[in-house]
Amino acid sequence: MPFNRQAQALRIEALKHETSNAIAEVEQRALSLVNPASGLANDYLHLFNEVVMLIEQLPSMPELMEDLQTWRPTSYRDYFGNSPLPGRHSALEVYDQLDSAFRAAFDTVVGELDSQATGIVVQIRRHMRTKGDSDPQGLAAICEKGGQSLRDTLDKAVDIVNNGVQGMQKNAQARADRLLAVRIKAIKDLEDFYKAPLFPSQEDEDR
Repeated sequence: MPFNRQAQALRIEALKHETSNAIAEVEQRALSLVNPASGLANDYLHLFNEVVMLIEQLPSMPELMEDLQTWRPTSYRDYFGNSPLPGRHSALEVYDQLDSAFRAAFDTVVGELDSQATGIVVQIRRHMRTKGDSDPQGLAAICEKGGQSLRDTLDKAVDIVNNGVQGMQKNAQARADRLLAVRIKAIKDLEDFYKAPLFPSQEDEDR
């Protein structure tokens, strides 16, 4: 009997150890789900990577049309609310605790992705309804342009998830730099215009 008790105790300890290891693994996977730089999960962006892939590959794989038509935008909360991933509840808790302005900025980019993706799908469906298989070049052009547009917006979302507020600041600085470059060029064009004589002489015209 003492031997049996000892064996039972050893089995219980082994089960505790296995359970502890399993819990630690789940917790680690949960932690890796959320990017510490932003508090957002990269996994959510797979939703948009999927639709980009469907759009870009559609011209050569028309059988993807059914999958493309069934694709639907999903909010961050709904995505993790229905996800089987370990850490989904923690991901939502962290999301709800994010700075409201930062969360709104991310949601704005997600809104752009939703709008672009649904718009491109509508374009493709309209093209297929009116042209059928008779204009593959037209379909390819729609898919190429739409895929690139989505990728550009998706890059902004990826930057926010990977870099947090720093990514937002970088995007804002890039926009400011572009605006400054446009203004500098406009000023230069205006200066050149006023430097040119209003009524050029014959000598100027001969040049």
